Amino acid sequence: MNRNKKRTEKEIQEKIKKVDGAMAQEGMPLTEEIKRKLYNCIIGKSTTEIERKKILEKYRKIYG
Repeated sequence: MNRNKKRTEKEIQEKIKKVDGAMAQEGMPLTEEIKRKLYNCIIGKSTTEIERKKILEKYRKIYG
């Protein structure tokens, strides 16, 4: 079980690394905060819908 968990963790980190690499090619590398949010979505701790809602609420407070 522990071996599968480590492999899964490695796979998760590889996915994040691939996304970061693709974004870096566009001049927009991921911040540590975004990597953490992406990680939480992958492991099921959060969802893209929840994270999107948080971002929209944050900027609505700033810009009305």
